[in-house]
Amino acid sequence: MPKPLKFALVAAVLLVLGISAQGTVASWHAESRVDPPTLTTGSLSLLAGGVEDYQFANLSAGDLIPGAFTQASLEISNAGTVPLSYELDGAVNSVASPTTADQALGNVVQLSVYSGMDKANCDADQALTGEKLYTGPLGANASFATARELAARPGASNEILCLRVAVPEGATQTASGGKLSLQLRFSGQQR
Repeated sequence: MPKPLKFALVAAVLLVLGISAQGTVASWHAESRVDPPTLTTGSLSLLAGGVEDYQFANLSAGDLIPGAFTQASLEISNAGTVPLSYELDGAVNSVASPTTADQALGNVVQLSVYSGMDKANCDADQALTGEKLYTGPLGANASFATARELAARPGASNEILCLRVAVPEGATQTASGGKLSLQLRFSGQQR
């Protein structure tokens, strides 16, 4: 086969391969104009007892013996300008350098948190009434079943909680003489 014929044949094969290797390429472009809504900002401020770091002096007792309790009311408020939801985010014994008795007491104590109870009745150690938000042991996992809602108002929007710390009847002797420094953590977020 002469050289020019070979060259023509190879060129024809390459042309056929080149044409068949090309696919179809399509490009679409759609555009729509969107007008964004107006964005507003506000402040988020969750307070306990009217301040950010509340020392809960009303929830104290001298000696709690098995079967005894102490309780007090706590005001949770939204001093911000946007509605918020909040929840209990742990309740722990925060005694510095806890002894074995302190740890044992923290393990047996039961915490109850109720909303909707009259403040005066709560502070007078009356029976717990209203909506039960939490009942159980202390721990980092202590939390409400559902978040609580506080509206934003021109003043502080608030809710009164009644907290009870009880030592059960069957508390172990190892908890005797223990100290408890209850630390409650609340977290809030904008709704």
